[in-house]
Amino acid sequence: MSVADLLADSPMLSERSAHIRPSEWRKAVGERLAQKTHPERMVEGVLTVRVPSSTWAQELSLLSQVVLERLAAAGHRCKKLRFHVAGGPAPTDPPLTVVRRAALPAPLTETIARVEDAELRGLITEAASLSLARRSE
Repeated sequence: MSVADLLADSPMLSERSAHIRPSEWRKAVGERLAQKTHPERMVEGVLTVRVPSSTWAQELSLLSQVVLERLAAAGHRCKKLRFHVAGGPAPTDPPLTVVRRAALPAPLTETIARVEDAELRGLITEAASLSLARRSE
């Protein structure tokens, strides 16, 4: 199994989830818009944003360049905003996600231990642990 396979299977590293913290979203769009909008998912650099009406989508679209720049400054790779009109208020908090981790097999632990860069070694260990836990479900 390659590192790419481990990373691709990790739910925490998936590109399909927006993974934008509420505080980052508020900073990018401002408090007023953050109360009514919610980043839902990102696919190939296109961030889908939940909005309560087409009016809110229009208002946010006028600010899209500024929002994209602010999200880029926070480390998000958004190229474009797309809007999903859904009635009702946007969720105030992201849903609670329970993340399970699995113990790594000894041969994999030994292989990862040979990675010189400590930060990379930690990321690989985390991704492998998440992936193996997901596969055991």
